[in-house]
Amino acid sequence: MGFSTGEIIWWEPISQRYTRLNKNGIINGTPVSEIKWIPGSEHLFLAAHMDGSLVVYDKEKEDAIFSAEEEGATGGGGAHAPGEQQANGTNAINHSSRIQINKSVHSKNQKTNPVAVWKLSNQRINAFAFSPDHRHLAVVSEDGSLRIIDYLKEELLDLFYSYYGGLICVCWSPDGKYVLTGGQDDLISIWCPSESALIARCQGHHSWVTSVAFDPWRCDDKNYRFGSVGEDCRICLWDFSVGMLHRPKAASVRQRGSISSRRATLQRAETTNTAGSRLRSDSNLSATPEADREDNTIVPHPVEPRSRTAMLPPVLSKTVDDDPLCWLGFTEDAILTSCKSGHVRTWNRPSDASSQLDEKDDS
Repeated sequence: MGFSTGEIIWWEPISQRYTRLNKNGIINGTPVSEIKWIPGSEHLFLAAHMDGSLVVYDKEKEDAIFSAEEEGATGGGGAHAPGEQQANGTNAINHSSRIQINKSVHSKNQKTNPVAVWKLSNQRINAFAFSPDHRHLAVVSEDGSLRIIDYLKEELLDLFYSYYGGLICVCWSPDGKYVLTGGQDDLISIWCPSESALIARCQGHHSWVTSVAFDPWRCDDKNYRFGSVGEDCRICLWDFSVGMLHRPKAASVRQRGSISSRRATLQRAETTNTAGSRLRSDSNLSATPEADREDNTIVPHPVEPRSRTAMLPPVLSKTVDDDPLCWLGFTEDAILTSCKSGHVRTWNRPSDASSQLDEKDDS
């Protein structure tokens, strides 16, 4: 459990044992915005702090006073590009191109917490999600950024931005191919990290989107179902398929929003522009060739205009609460929602028998 003081409590309810970590904010004194166990570990967990830092803690270790300057001096900090120094130096880290590693998991000093400290930006981190392969991390922040991180290598892989406003929630598809984000632009965005692409935006909410989740019992190799809730007290369900996402919105060649037409435009632009020019980067083509980049520096993707992005409508949109909703979850038999007043509601899925009756009534 993370608190607004920055403190964290590990509690074992059966034995009633508990441990306080980051006491009095000794490691990071800003509020904890998200906290999750690291997949495959019984001791390590990751906490997001509102100063834009991700901190890895070990519940079995004691806290120690942490200073990024001391860590860097002893060789435990991450490498910086030539000309870059710590934030208090003459040249600040460019957070849009790399992670500022204040302490690495490979640091020699691993006797005390923190295990690792990664500074992503100066804006608060709102949410993060681990990929199903337990290798990658999707992180969304108040500045509207989505970062894809290889947290085992401590490397920034990609950086996207919302249509406008901050991003509030994020999740991966069960197969790890897609990432969903929702935020203050009232939209859900579908991203494909392997193609460095914005696939589509989903419009159906009338206020901020606070939680998104895939329904693993309604997903297969080609078709996906996911849900979203927002401060408009509404739940929306969405369907998309791989075939639908990778073909133009209409058969007409006049449509500008297809993935294929964007790739053709990028290929033409790449032949007429210099390697250092900044192109629209919503496909697996890159504005700057990897060989020409220094230290594989990431180039943020410009925001895609609506005229060039596929828009998906919801298959269901319904107001289900009197208070703003803040969480959504799926089980095999039900859909769960919770609101900011603290109520958790369970919505039973239609049974096979009721579905058959509905079909008979329609016929």
